[in-house]
Amino acid sequence: MALLTIRGLEKRYPGAKALNGVDMEMEAGRIYGLLGPNMSGKTTLLKTIACLLQPDAGDIVYPREARRGEESKKTVSLLPDAVAFPTWMTVGDAFRYYEDMYDDYSAERADSMAKMLEVPPAKRINGLSKGMQERVALGLAFSRETSIYLLDEPLGGIDPVGKMKVMESILAMPLEQSSILLSTHLVKDVEAVFDSVLFLSAGRIVFSGDCEEIRESQGKTVEQVYLEVFANVKPD
Repeated sequence: MALLTIRGLEKRYPGAKALNGVDMEMEAGRIYGLLGPNMSGKTTLLKTIACLLQPDAGDIVYPREARRGEESKKTVSLLPDAVAFPTWMTVGDAFRYYEDMYDDYSAERADSMAKMLEVPPAKRINGLSKGMQERVALGLAFSRETSIYLLDEPLGGIDPVGKMKVMESILAMPLEQSSILLSTHLVKDVEAVFDSVLFLSAGRIVFSGDCEEIRESQGKTVEQVYLEVFANVKPD
């Protein structure tokens, strides 16, 4: 049974359709790659699932049959593409803020993620590098024990060592009753962590599949298939 089901999802902006009939499912225990070029609709899809944007058409069936709104927000943890923290806030303050805000906050998991990502608890966040701020934001997203984790470009501005730490933290997540949807256009950097992939173009899923089946049946990497698919996708 699917953990999250989306049917016919549409989102329009003035003069453009960001999501154009998205159909997809997510199962527990899997890491999904949401792959596509810039402006393909990835961020809009994640924000719509997270209830930050209202869809114009379509349905989303959330975990535990939660109704869209405050109920469904409790089933989703979002790492946005841009994170802003108050100038006074330290890393430790940010984790304490999450502990106060979310009933599903896990101090044990937060501590484990903070150590794995090597974030400095006493440092002010606005004094950290962009890459380290991304690590802090990921640790916060993973500090919640919920069903769906949405990660929007988690490798942006992160150096090679930081990327390795991020990958380790993703693979360390317990996913027996949850799943991860990771949005990126850096396919080569992260394809090793994916169980399944969804290719998004102009707001439509143009390809989806299990990563092991792709490698075994086609004898190609996910990146090679991605390049082939998008070389043949014609713009609307």
